[in-house]
Amino acid sequence: MMFVMACTVPGRFLVTDLGFEPEGTEESCVYTLPRTTLKVTVQYQHELFIPGPYADYAQRLLGIEDVQKNREESFTVKDVVISRFVEPDLEKVFSLNMIQGEVNDDFLHWADNNDLIIRENYNSEIPIKVYSSGKGSTGILYKDVTMESNMEMKKETIYKTIITDTSFVRVPVTTEQMEMKTIGKKAEEAAKLILEIRSDKYYVAAGLIDPFPDNFDMKTSLEGLDQLEEAYLSLFIGKSFAESFVKEYLVSPEGLSESESYELDMFNFQKGITEDEGEPLMLEIVPQGNATSYRNLLPQEPEEDSYNRFYFRIPEVCNVSVYLSEQVLCKKRMTIFQAGPLVNQKVKVTEVSRRDAKIK
Repeated sequence: MMFVMACTVPGRFLVTDLGFEPEGTEESCVYTLPRTTLKVTVQYQHELFIPGPYADYAQRLLGIEDVQKNREESFTVKDVVISRFVEPDLEKVFSLNMIQGEVNDDFLHWADNNDLIIRENYNSEIPIKVYSSGKGSTGILYKDVTMESNMEMKKETIYKTIITDTSFVRVPVTTEQMEMKTIGKKAEEAAKLILEIRSDKYYVAAGLIDPFPDNFDMKTSLEGLDQLEEAYLSLFIGKSFAESFVKEYLVSPEGLSESESYELDMFNFQKGITEDEGEPLMLEIVPQGNATSYRNLLPQEPEEDSYNRFYFRIPEVCNVSVYLSEQVLCKKRMTIFQAGPLVNQKVKVTEVSRRDAKIK
């Protein structure tokens, strides 16, 4: 005779660190706690002034006073942006071990979708970028220094001594040879060209050109003359260049039970980013203490033989600041997971029916 008896077994699971699964586990589900990584995007500004080669002649030839004659270079921090993203914390990997029954999968989906846990493969490749924009300042040359040749014919009078029957006679002889022009001579030619350009602009603007060329556009002509004048005028007053470049920093804070500071770079206002000169560009994270009571009251590691308890982490509210030379460049209030406490929640487990057959 065969007797079939149906019985209900209470569901039960146990959360442990990965690798410490209990005996008798029917199946396991591995999950990690999330970790917050901060991305600090800093935009730097590089400004450079190069004096013109004819700066010493600006006042005498063009009447321009107080011309800057020294090269100047400076760096500043133009903008700072702090953002965050979530990735797996490989130091907090747990195993949910089913001993009896089935866990409520809806709860796991809810926790996963709200970044309380991470169950699947997670791709958070955030590359550190360094990119620049602007004209650049490398290899700056003043190319249009004159419209004339850099060589000129120079005449020189020399005297030859001729011996006659009765005396010595000095006879003048004129010679010509090619020589490089002096910087003063080239400055005079450039100044003359600037004055001619200004004269041409006057005749164009006043409509004194008769007849005008076919398809003549006055606006285009004046803009072209302005650009030409500006190029030659820079030989006397110098050129200014501005270039911006962006650097991104990734920081994954530690436990953060207290405030922590991280050095991003060394910054020099004359040299830019350096290895050991200047002031440190710092990232400071200050937890607001909301997690203290939870951390003191609840265990911060999964407890042995504490069944049907699901462990996850509540993020802590932190003040995140970037500062340079004690000047705050950016300050933001955000949540950071690894600064928060480990908490647990009782989870309902579905009961299952087992049919045990006994033969008598």
